[in-house]
Amino acid sequence: MGAEASPKQARVLCMNKVDLVEKKKDLLKVAEQFKDLPGYERIEGSGVEDLSRYLMEQEIPYGIEHRLLDWKELRDGSMRIEQHFITGKISQRKILVGKNGSKIGRIGIEANEELRSIFKRDVHLILQGLRYNWGP
Repeated sequence: MGAEASPKQARVLCMNKVDLVEKKKDLLKVAEQFKDLPGYERIEGSGVEDLSRYLMEQEIPYGIEHRLLDWKELRDGSMRIEQHFITGKISQRKILVGKNGSKIGRIGIEANEELRSIFKRDVHLILQGLRYNWGP
């Protein structure tokens, strides 16, 4: 694991088959050994669903491209911007979109606020995550 964490990576302790451990206090002792490691985040949860939710909330995968499809000023002075995120794998698309669109929705809200601040006008930002087959 190394003594130094990469600033781009979080360390996660995932324990499997904990139901087979007789003394549950032993699990806490193991987890306690990890708490001071650089980059280690303590995330409470149990089961595959909690772990999947945590992992899906991480940063956008590096292999995602974005394309500006449309940019126009509307009659009321606001701007309409449509942008597509292009992924090569369905797993990347799932990370980008998030459960029920939560991730791409959050990205849209934050980007919209930043664009509104830059352009000093209302912005209608439309984001869509698409999957294209880039290779074999």
